[in-house]
Amino acid sequence: MEISLNWLKDYVDFKVSSEELAHRLTMAGLEVKKISSLGDDTVFELEITPNRPDCLNMLGLARETAAILKKSYKFPALKNINFPKLKAEITIEDKKACPCYIGTVIENVSVASAPEKIKKRLESLGARGINNIVDITNFCLMETGQPLHAFDCDKLIGGKIIVRRARKGEKIVTIDCIERVLDENILVIADEQRPVAIAGVMGGKNTEVTGQTKNILLESAYFDPILIRRAARQLGLSSDSSYRFERGVDFSGVEKGACRAISLILEHAQGQITKRTKISSVKEKPRTKIKISKEEIAAYLGEYLTLAQCKATLLKLDFKVVAKGKNSLEVSVPSFRADVKQAVDLIEEIARISGYEQTPLTVPQIKISNISSSPERKLKNTLRQILLAQGLNEVITTTMINQKALVKSKLESSRGIKIQNPLTQEQEILRPSILPSLLSIASLNFNRGQKDFAFFELGKIYLPGQAPSAAGQAEKDVLGIVMSGACPLDWRRAKREEFDFYDLKGVFESIFLRLDIRELNYSDNESTCFEQGQRASVFVKGKGIGSLGKISDEVLKNWDIKSGHVFFAEIDIQSFLSDGAPLKTFFPLQEFPAVVRDVSVAVKDSVRFADIKKLAVELGRPILKSVIFKEEYRGEKIPAGQRGLVFSLVYQSPERTLTEEDVIPIHEKILQSFKESLGAVIR
Repeated sequence: MEISLNWLKDYVDFKVSSEELAHRLTMAGLEVKKISSLGDDTVFELEITPNRPDCLNMLGLARETAAILKKSYKFPALKNINFPKLKAEITIEDKKACPCYIGTVIENVSVASAPEKIKKRLESLGARGINNIVDITNFCLMETGQPLHAFDCDKLIGGKIIVRRARKGEKIVTIDCIERVLDENILVIADEQRPVAIAGVMGGKNTEVTGQTKNILLESAYFDPILIRRAARQLGLSSDSSYRFERGVDFSGVEKGACRAISLILEHAQGQITKRTKISSVKEKPRTKIKISKEEIAAYLGEYLTLAQCKATLLKLDFKVVAKGKNSLEVSVPSFRADVKQAVDLIEEIARISGYEQTPLTVPQIKISNISSSPERKLKNTLRQILLAQGLNEVITTTMINQKALVKSKLESSRGIKIQNPLTQEQEILRPSILPSLLSIASLNFNRGQKDFAFFELGKIYLPGQAPSAAGQAEKDVLGIVMSGACPLDWRRAKREEFDFYDLKGVFESIFLRLDIRELNYSDNESTCFEQGQRASVFVKGKGIGSLGKISDEVLKNWDIKSGHVFFAEIDIQSFLSDGAPLKTFFPLQEFPAVVRDVSVAVKDSVRFADIKKLAVELGRPILKSVIFKEEYRGEKIPAGQRGLVFSLVYQSPERTLTEEDVIPIHEKILQSFKESLGAVIR
């Protein structure tokens, strides 16, 4: 937006330098980007924010300038015009797109060069003079902000104006001599047979005002900003009119702009008004009223301004202000300030016009308060420390997947929450399990030649129908782990070995040990995504909190993982918080040595090590301290349907050194129970 200082001085008398005025305007939110000299004139180029369409004209900027400089302003008086009763033939087919249209027919005009002052004002803003009719419409646009257009009335077929949507395939040659193809999304001004203007954007060549024009129809209207913006973008056509319509012109300015232009045309082009039609499908909204108190102003700006000063500032901006008692004001917002909707907007107006630099500096009052860390955050950080210390890497995946990912993972029975407007087909549901997300990462690693990895994710899953919320959806924080390939080589291992089920189980048990969670149990898991015999559900105090196991070959094939064994675990980390922090108890270090007995047994595949451990602990009290699993083996010496287990029983007393006589009876009793209760064969 460009403004001429000479033109601005037609409305406001000021003597400050152009540099000072530019600074004051910029500090008030009307940024001056460039200052240029043009003969005896100075031109400002301003950056007007989209919420201030009232400043896209000379009168609006004059009002702002007068308020900033504490000067008075003088706007051109609108003359009383006696309009005839005869109506112009105007029809509006789309009243939503055009809620207000004023058409005025002026006959016997004398088209000539515009007055020198009008031409000079337009030239200062880079507009070339055409003729007095066109120049006056452009002058009024720049002065009032209301776009106007003049048609050669004799070139309108049927002498009619119809505001309608364009028909598919219709064409128009605009005044820039370019033919443009239209469609139903574009609003046009038409006569009986054809479009004669693109509404709010540009007029047509076939009805432009020329030196031979005798009768004109002056258009002043309000068009839907969104419709004008879309049309301008679609056609790649922008104009001074569309620039203002896009941002929203003042509804009450439609008639004022028309009256200003009519007065100038009658003065400089003569002619007589013969017809006039005003069509308005909506009533002008009453002024918005906002109450504001001295306390509210002081809360934002301090107490350096009196209520009288605030009132004076708002009056300068054409707000109507009425005192309500000693400490409050009732402010009526003018129609051209649609951006002012609440008290804080009025406070902003007071601050920017008074000058932000005038606002006293104060140190904000800071109250020290203890904000405790979220238990969930603490838990997640602890889990990260535990897992990173064990050599796992953290990954982050999206919580949105497609339905095919569930099918590939053999989780068809899990129902994901559908997204109404997914951005892509790959993001159509919220995942009910973290498995598909981690398998996609595993597949990516395998396909890039990386077959040795162990990583985890602390993410969310979404289970429909399991929460009391209105949406009927549950959101859960879970821990997912995927391991495959060979273990990292470190000082604890003589050679690199492949990850197995027990490595994954060990990772979990280290978490439970660190968090001091007891009563941990496992049972068989029936999920088809796991390999039978290498899967388990995890229970704490009898409550299921997750599962772990070896991913089945069928699932790996679905994910294009052609080699290797992949182990996966998922656990609900919210369950760790359900009972609060466990009570930790300190036990003194044992002074007396332990007696260790290694046991090798062959048991049926259906016998769990947890069953063996439970039985040993029950019979070994009080001297059996722990049962330590060593290895599992299958081979020629083990019958089909059975497996060999090797583990250690550790006996220890806090009171004395145990003797063989103390250990043997209990140890033999445990072994005998293995045979009788579990069908074990002692090897």
